[in-house]
Amino acid sequence: MTSFLTPFRLILTIATVLSLSACAELPLQGSGSKPTSGAASDTLRLAQATANSGDHATAVELFEKALAAAPDSVEALQGAGDSYGRMGQQLRAETVLLRAHELAPRNDEVLTILARVYLAQNLPEKALKNYDKALNINRSNVAALTGKGVALDTMSEHHKAQKAYLTGLGMYPTNFVLRSNYAVSLALVGNSDKAISILQELVRDPNAAPFVRDNLALVYGLAGLENEARATLSLNMEAKDIEHNINIYRAFRRMKQEGKPIGALVLA
Repeated sequence: MTSFLTPFRLILTIATVLSLSACAELPLQGSGSKPTSGAASDTLRLAQATANSGDHATAVELFEKALAAAPDSVEALQGAGDSYGRMGQQLRAETVLLRAHELAPRNDEVLTILARVYLAQNLPEKALKNYDKALNINRSNVAALTGKGVALDTMSEHHKAQKAYLTGLGMYPTNFVLRSNYAVSLALVGNSDKAISILQELVRDPNAAPFVRDNLALVYGLAGLENEARATLSLNMEAKDIEHNINIYRAFRRMKQEGKPIGALVLA
């Protein structure tokens, strides 16, 4: 992933519906999992707490310790896969998550994390397949709903992506990530006025995450409103970096004018 694209990539929601934190709470007993007891269970709880704190390197060591004692623990496999992925070790993540899915084929959280891993490998088609599997099991899985939209936007299937976001918003109307991603998706098909309106409203909310402002700058840029994009970016970016982003927005506009898909680039 190139660094200049980071500020305006669509953000996958990986937390519970009540929290948009960077770490999801992992259930102690997932669907189809085998019970973990004794010391292995204590290690698993410590691993989950460590992962939730953001220390995935230490969490992986603890998940591996739990797996040494209980190799078929779906919770430990899921946790290890999630942490591997967050550390950028996508192939290791895929391996353990596939094993977790083999053991618990109806665990929608395993499928959702696996889909995220495929997105990180720039395999949106595989990601979409697994998000759909997760939603067939649990239609209210907010991470899968959001991830499905991101996968579709990556494939430049923007109208289908918007349908996924709207489905999610029908269940979770206050979800910042769904609404922000929906707005960016609208901008990608040229509906900048509505996208700007949505994001301007979101950035005024005191609970809005920084990525909402970054997405607003992107939408301004896609609409050719460069002064507005500069003003938005200036809140957390130096002048030279702002102009770098402005040049990227211009390149995106040229590509759109030429009829070239830019979804995969925006989400790179």
